[in-house]
Amino acid sequence: MRNLFFTVLILLLSVSSAAAHGGISKLPDSVQIMQYKMLLYMDADDTATRNNLAMAYFRTNELSEATKQLEEVLKLDANNFDALDGMGIVLLRQNKGAEAVKYLERALALNDKDMLVHVHLSLAHKQLNQPDLAKKALEAAEKLAATPEAAAEIEKEIALISKS
Repeated sequence: MRNLFFTVLILLLSVSSAAAHGGISKLPDSVQIMQYKMLLYMDADDTATRNNLAMAYFRTNELSEATKQLEEVLKLDANNFDALDGMGIVLLRQNKGAEAVKYLERALALNDKDMLVHVHLSLAHKQLNQPDLAKKALEAAEKLAATPEAAAEIEKEIALISKS
């Protein structure tokens, strides 16, 4: 059993090292979850891996697991931009716009140059029926979208966050 564990671990790690930057993002979420769990087994305080695990859970709509991982990151680092933004989108998916705004505004205070945090904030304001604030946040995101690909990413992100 122990040999099987290490064989799987080596295979998973070799897959991630074979991929370009962005690591395992091309693998199915179920495989990503397994890989991130293995990595956390080796280093439980790796906040980047824990954030990635949370987002894999988010994409599979396992929101309680995503929340649990993000809470762990925020215990280690209360100002972790990715965890604050991630918690915001998890709360959005749960239709908790007011709570989402709190996390997203904290993330925005840490990095107002991140296009997607503006998109997420726009969605939160839209959920709260605050069209002027939603429009203002989306316009800020669009200003940060320097390329046509970035503009397309905005639409892709809106679709991802909005699906249930």
